[in-house]
Amino acid sequence: MESMALPMLNNSLLKPYGQAINLRLNSGEKSAAITLELKGETQPVDIKIEKYDLLPEAEKLYLLLRAVTTSREWLTTLAREHLINKKIELPQQVASYAAKLL
Repeated sequence: MESMALPMLNNSLLKPYGQAINLRLNSGEKSAAITLELKGETQPVDIKIEKYDLLPEAEKLYLLLRAVTTSREWLTTLAREHLINKKIELPQQVASYAAKLL
């Protein structure tokens, strides 16, 4: 499943920022780990989503992050201040794939 998700993520959500080179999903624990090669960064960035929820609402699918840590302290702080417990609408292409995890 992860190998199918990487090209989809790279061609949608991540395209303006760089690309994902590794993704591990655990739908049972609702956790994920992703390694990104971001534009302007010399080293990969690791992101660990320790808990997430997928929320279907009115034919849309939202991602709700509950706990996130990264390999960059400033990025972890940014995620905690601006992403934790906020609904993020998933693009249709991503939502179609993510709905299979519900």
